[in-house]
Amino acid sequence: MNWGFIGFGRIARKFLESLNAVEGEVAYAFASRSNADALQKEFPEVKVYSDYDQLLADPAIDVVYISTTHNFHCSNTISALRAGKHVLCEKPMGISSDEILEMKEVAEETGCFLMEAMWMRFLPAYREAITRVKAGEIGEVKYMTASFGFRSIDKLTTDGRLLNPDLAGGALYDVGVYPLTIVSDLFGWEPEEFKAHAILSDTGVDETIQVQLDFGGNRLAQVVGSIGIHTNKEACIYGTEGYVRLPFFWKAQSYEVVKDEQVTTFDVPYLATGYAHEIQEVSKCISEGKTESNLFTLNDSLMSARLVESILSTIFK
Repeated sequence: MNWGFIGFGRIARKFLESLNAVEGEVAYAFASRSNADALQKEFPEVKVYSDYDQLLADPAIDVVYISTTHNFHCSNTISALRAGKHVLCEKPMGISSDEILEMKEVAEETGCFLMEAMWMRFLPAYREAITRVKAGEIGEVKYMTASFGFRSIDKLTTDGRLLNPDLAGGALYDVGVYPLTIVSDLFGWEPEEFKAHAILSDTGVDETIQVQLDFGGNRLAQVVGSIGIHTNKEACIYGTEGYVRLPFFWKAQSYEVVKDEQVTTFDVPYLATGYAHEIQEVSKCISEGKTESNLFTLNDSLMSARLVESILSTIFK
């Protein structure tokens, strides 16, 4: 399939490397309002547009990958769907449940494929670890922890994306959704109750956020997301017969099963930069005539958005 890119920053470059590693998938066109001329010089074999609508009007493009700032995801996605293009949109696909519902409705109207790019869900190591846990490898799961925190001096500026409330900045949107997603794989999206605490930046967004969740049935989870501090970036799943540890869980290429103080490590590398596996899923679904993926459904996107909304509403009362 021919892919068009709307927005072309750091993540899009990693995505492009993976796209080039998947047979049958072609980087056909880029659209960037800020660096179109530079991109055309760098990628002379690719069409480059300075206007998003021009790219969407190109009949040769089958599917669009969207990696603009969070606040533009909804409008960009709807424009692409209405242009008859299938869409893979970076997470968070929407910054509210209303946005997700609107995108979902347009996808249904147009019959186009739509998926949020929660690439973690498609990684071989991640999927194997979750499958092993669900099969009872460590007994009944009772507790989970997951953290994703980093500090980038270059990005932590008042005019940068991460701390800009007008660009939907903040830790929960940017990295906190990953810990919440791994918890959802085993406990679901709807905790019976939760408590959230945050350190706010000078711009008023959540710089660090911690959430403790109770899913009933003696099932607890604690997640941390931060754009101000470095954390160990690992997830641990604790059961009655042992635990599973995923280092760098959102980009996992290995995991550990620990039982009776015996550690067994499983190495399951991903292809290229890791995005190849979600690209393969998109291609497979479209070729089969599906409008969404069973591995990360539009309902997953909706439930994730609702949980994020609930958490943020307790922080910004």
